[in-house]
Amino acid sequence: MLVVATAACSHGSANLAGHWKGARSEGAAAAALDAANSYATHMRLDVNGDVITVTTASDAKTDHYTVVSEDKTKTIIATALDGAADPQTFTFPDAKTMKWAVVPGQFVVFTKE
Repeated sequence: MLVVATAACSHGSANLAGHWKGARSEGAAAAALDAANSYATHMRLDVNGDVITVTTASDAKTDHYTVVSEDKTKTIIATALDGAADPQTFTFPDAKTMKWAVVPGQFVVFTKE
């Protein structure tokens, strides 16, 4: 019951809040770069409170999340579906740019709409 109460009180991340559009991929192997960029540019992230929706060209998934840690340039979250064992890291080079570390060394870069 404590976990449910804690999740219900979450207000989400101020860094993540809003609508984000995929701009490009970074760190993909040269042979996979075109496919990675195509995938990235069809992605959208919509974050409202503690709810995140990830939309790709073929699917959309919505989930609740909790903030594991956050500062001005980095936010780490855990989603209800993936849990604390699979945290997601987002960095913010500036106010309109976000990088999601999808695997070590590979990122999807988003711009804020």
